[in-house]
Amino acid sequence: MNKLVFMVVFTVGMIFNGTGHCQEFTEQVTGQVNDSINIRQSTQKTEDVWFKRKAEMTAEFETLTRETAQLAALNKELRQKAAMQQAALDEVNREIDEIARMATQLLPFLKETRQRLEVMVESSLPFLPDERYTRLKNLGRILDDANVTVCEKFRKIMEALSIEAEYGNTVEIYQGKISIDGKNILVDIFRLGRLSLFFQSLDQKETGYFNPLTSRWHLLPHKYNRDIGSAFEIGAKRRSADLLNLPLGRIKPQ
Repeated sequence: MNKLVFMVVFTVGMIFNGTGHCQEFTEQVTGQVNDSINIRQSTQKTEDVWFKRKAEMTAEFETLTRETAQLAALNKELRQKAAMQQAALDEVNREIDEIARMATQLLPFLKETRQRLEVMVESSLPFLPDERYTRLKNLGRILDDANVTVCEKFRKIMEALSIEAEYGNTVEIYQGKISIDGKNILVDIFRLGRLSLFFQSLDQKETGYFNPLTSRWHLLPHKYNRDIGSAFEIGAKRRSADLLNLPLGRIKPQ
């Protein structure tokens, strides 16, 4: 471009050589050409900047497009998970409501069972009274405690019923005070399941039984001392099981 300007200026200078306007015209033409060159160079730089910016924006747009697609896919996945979690939450809430409904219906049944258990203890043979009544008292406290879960209350009731049922399949020897002929004496007591209670004085000279019909302890004739003594030895596992002649009496009608 500069070479062309030089040739144009040189040619124009040759034409107007020797005239008064030659120098002025040459400078005018040279200035216009230089301005044109500067404008062209400035325009080229601007175009280069815009082309670079266009490339950057195109790359950024493509990146944003990919990210938008990824976010859309992720959003869809999250929506599906949220729907599944909501369904699971709804099911849990349904189960909680069902448990609450069952708990509301179960609690009166547990209290009724405890009352029936208390009646059974009161009407049965008077063995281990402290242990059994303490258990009933604790059951009442647990059933009235709002901080105890219904599951735990149910477990405690079933545990008490199991213990009472087990008494019917076991024998036991323990010491206790009984009232006989108006006197309170300390004796050894032999429990034969839930069927009968026998006592033996500590000196082993007197034996007797509890009569459920009269709710009193009675002495037995001395002829039963040997068999009842054998029952105590069997209960204490000091001798093997054997057939014994024990006065079981009559069963109290319920």
